[in-house]
Amino acid sequence: MKIEKQITELAEKYHKLIAGDHHKDRDCHWTIEVKWSYGNDPVFIVEHKGYLHETERSTFDKYETALIFLRDELKDAVEIEEFHKANIDGIRFPDDIPGELRAFEL
Repeated sequence: MKIEKQITELAEKYHKLIAGDHHKDRDCHWTIEVKWSYGNDPVFIVEHKGYLHETERSTFDKYETALIFLRDELKDAVEIEEFHKANIDGIRFPDDIPGELRAFEL
């Protein structure tokens, strides 16, 4: 599957996960900006300024690398929201919280 399709599907899944509990417009926009400066080759800047999940501005020399980073950020956001739905909404806190989610333990 093409990476653009993966990103589209992940963005849709993320939106569906957050739409019932919280929805602000900025949570639904994930961007790759192309910037040409001073006659240099373009750079690709990935950014998401959501309330629930924010991606720091990250700059890449290749569009494909920016796409991979964006896809991975969306995967992480979906995983966090799925964990939230399964555990926090149900007030269940398993001992086997994935390592990357441990910061969300109460």
